[in-house]
Amino acid sequence: MTLEKLIETGISLTLPNLTVKALAEELGVSIVAVYNNIDSLDALRTAVAEEILARWEFPIPDADATLEESLMDLSLRLRSLVHRNPGIARYLLDIGTSSPGALARIDEVQMEYSTLYELTPKQANFIVTVVAEHAVALSEMVHVEGREREDDAAVLARSDLKLIPRTIDGRKRDDDSNYEWSMRALIMGASVVIDHPRFSTY
Repeated sequence: MTLEKLIETGISLTLPNLTVKALAEELGVSIVAVYNNIDSLDALRTAVAEEILARWEFPIPDADATLEESLMDLSLRLRSLVHRNPGIARYLLDIGTSSPGALARIDEVQMEYSTLYELTPKQANFIVTVVAEHAVALSEMVHVEGREREDDAAVLARSDLKLIPRTIDGRKRDDDSNYEWSMRALIMGASVVIDHPRFSTY
């Protein structure tokens, strides 16, 4: 049993299901054997999360795309990463100096944005970070795969509501389109913010 094998098994189990007992059962070994090969369960979870991210291709902006299009692509890829790897969102939101590899790749992505779209380092850092944070949070908490939506008929039946029923137009919108509209609104707003005179004082 090696650390690499434990990490690979942890990825297949997914972070929320990663326990010493689950690892032992999956590998056909004793719980003691697992404990003898890890510093702690938290350390193993971090190693699993880092390996997931190490295998992910960080989205570099496309030279033929606008800033909005590149940021939208970033948000969609982050959503896919979060949905394919349950539990990774918390790690993504906490990346710092304790994850030097991931931090270096984020720096590379932000530098590409700065160069390609003629943004200052501060502008590039802000807009990429804001979009990434919101993409991860929305993917984890709001636009979740398989989430049940409120039935329009039930909303229309609410006599206490005045405005919300008037927004129901009968069109069916799925989580993908709702997510894209939310992120597009954020991207448009963030693009305005980085060009605002007050941004330099931020």
